[in-house]
Amino acid sequence: MEIRKLLWAAAVIAAVAVSCKKDPSGGEDKPKPDPEVITGNIQGTVVSTSGTPIEGVVVSDGLHCTKTNSKGEWGLEADLSRTDYVYVSTPSDYSAPLVEGTPVFWKFLKDLTKTGDKYLNVKFTLEKINRPDRFSIIIYADPQPRSRTAGWDNMGYHSLDNCNDMYKDMKEYVGSKLTGRPVYGIGLGDIVHRNLSLLPSHKSGLASTGIRNYNVIGNHDHDTDTKYPAGTDEREAARPFEAILGPVNYSFNVGDFHILVLDNMICPQNTDGTFNDSCNDGLRDDIWEWMQEDMKYVPTDRKVMVCAHSPMFRSIGGNERSGSRHFRDYKQLLSHYSKVIHWAGHVHASMNYVNKADPVIESHSVTRVTGDLWTNEYLGSNGTPRGYIVFDYDGGNFKWHFKPIYYQTGTFSGSTGGPATPPPYTWRDWDYENGRAVMRRTGQPLDDSYQMQVFAPGTYPGSDGTKYLYANIFLWDELWELPRFTMNGKPLPMTRVTDKSYCYSLANREIKEYYKANNTNLAAGDYGFVTNNTESIFRVYVQDETGSGTVKVTDRFGNTYSSEISW
Repeated sequence: MEIRKLLWAAAVIAAVAVSCKKDPSGGEDKPKPDPEVITGNIQGTVVSTSGTPIEGVVVSDGLHCTKTNSKGEWGLEADLSRTDYVYVSTPSDYSAPLVEGTPVFWKFLKDLTKTGDKYLNVKFTLEKINRPDRFSIIIYADPQPRSRTAGWDNMGYHSLDNCNDMYKDMKEYVGSKLTGRPVYGIGLGDIVHRNLSLLPSHKSGLASTGIRNYNVIGNHDHDTDTKYPAGTDEREAARPFEAILGPVNYSFNVGDFHILVLDNMICPQNTDGTFNDSCNDGLRDDIWEWMQEDMKYVPTDRKVMVCAHSPMFRSIGGNERSGSRHFRDYKQLLSHYSKVIHWAGHVHASMNYVNKADPVIESHSVTRVTGDLWTNEYLGSNGTPRGYIVFDYDGGNFKWHFKPIYYQTGTFSGSTGGPATPPPYTWRDWDYENGRAVMRRTGQPLDDSYQMQVFAPGTYPGSDGTKYLYANIFLWDELWELPRFTMNGKPLPMTRVTDKSYCYSLANREIKEYYKANNTNLAAGDYGFVTNNTESIFRVYVQDETGSGTVKVTDRFGNTYSSEISW
């Protein structure tokens, strides 16, 4: 890592040397601009609620960035034909004002007064945070609510009901477990599913939780209804989202983390003028240009958290996302920082990748918070329960864990050709009583001690007929310890499964096969099963026909989780 930093420093020095060359026209070296002299067609200030100027705050028009001077003043020379707003990258010890739970760190130019050909006196007021060194972030993905009449939302549970369960669960968790600290939220895209009219209700639902919520735009959050003239800039499809939830490329700071939020969904235009939400991955040229501008103000000893809808570095199955636009560019840029943690949604499954030999950049995808697509069931596509990540930060130390959602208050829907009754749920570890999840074995509530699912020997079908005990450890990565199974006081090592024929969730297969068998309206392939979408399954050979034991695993932060099993 030190060699990497030295090379990066050398590159920066070389770049500075090039920039100091004389003007090619023969003029003398140009003097550096005085930071106290403000120029540009957009100018303003950043102050605290007490009116004190805040120095060093990065301000952007979505393409260029600048920094406030000692008087809190800033100026940008923007292309007003392409600029809709200006915004601040809030420092770690400040917060933008909240409107319905959303930090409003931006100002639309259409709402500002123009003086001649300039916007002057654009003022941002930030609120001081008392304990910036202690906070939590709730990270969730793909709520995707649809209307109750949507054809693909009537086979299991309504996504709107599951969103309400999510708001209720988060509010209760924040109020009971995260008191005395700021709590941020990051929604990793697909905030809705092709129905932008639902954005205000989602915004209100998140506001009820007490979270300061930030948003990523997903492919299904783009406008796919409007017919634009051929050749329309793809950014137009994001404007309805931005009108409600703000910019889709921005940054902010918490603790010693610089958080980058990126739109990495490149949506093509159809022949009829609409935009297609079957998007390509990567960064458009203008977003990559802005990212470089933003990161100029971030020292390389800072930690970086990158939030985007689609995985930017690694996909399920272990393949590098090298085909994404500007992949090598942004990977090289970020590799110079002390730590980079990437969070994504889109794949509806939990995937956690760290290379122990080079752990600077690690990649995590988060399960769909409202359950598997179309049926909105109790689990994601690789067996992880409906839930979200809780990221805790205390005095420079951080950790995270999975929080399953406790509630299921909606009723099972049998309309639109769906089955009249729910699946048998043979492999679920809990039942719902009055809309609350109760563990079958202990009678205790489903809570964040549930970090794995264990399957008794012989329950996982295998090609060789050998009876193994399996465990799906939801957030496992290479920085965790290997799990161990203890039986009759004897510890037995468990081996990670890489055979694709075993890399799936047994519970998810049961549900998908049930819906496929009980719904004649499904098109071929709608419930096709993927056998390699789970990267966190371990197994151990158990010879005994009957028995009991305990699976234990210690995560990367020193927390030990256990699950008992008998057969």
